[in-house]
Amino acid sequence: MIVFIPLILFSVLLNATAQLLLKKGMSSLGELSLSLEFILRGVLNPYIIGGMGVYAVSIVSWLIVLAKVNVSVAYPFLSIGFVFSAVVAYFAFGEPLGGLKILGIALICLGLVCLTMVKG
Repeated sequence: MIVFIPLILFSVLLNATAQLLLKKGMSSLGELSLSLEFILRGVLNPYIIGGMGVYAVSIVSWLIVLAKVNVSVAYPFLSIGFVFSAVVAYFAFGEPLGGLKILGIALICLGLVCLTMVKG
């Protein structure tokens, strides 16, 4: 299982990066609207296009992970995406990162260390 951790991390970080790109793109569009003009700006937004592309690559890499690793081991690694996105959102978007979030991030990391130590 440990041999697949780089692939798992690659896939999870791609997924989180895609979400951050989509957030940046949607934030740049202004007030949410169902108007044709808003939809066209969204469809043509480079952050949204990039986010969708990165998300597609993350899906393909995750399918490879699922083919090689037990889902009970692989799936919890998605929580690394929470850690990554919380830290990046703090710096990139000014989102709060208080003590309880930091404690939660530490607990997630501890849980993942425990998971990697399990044989099988």
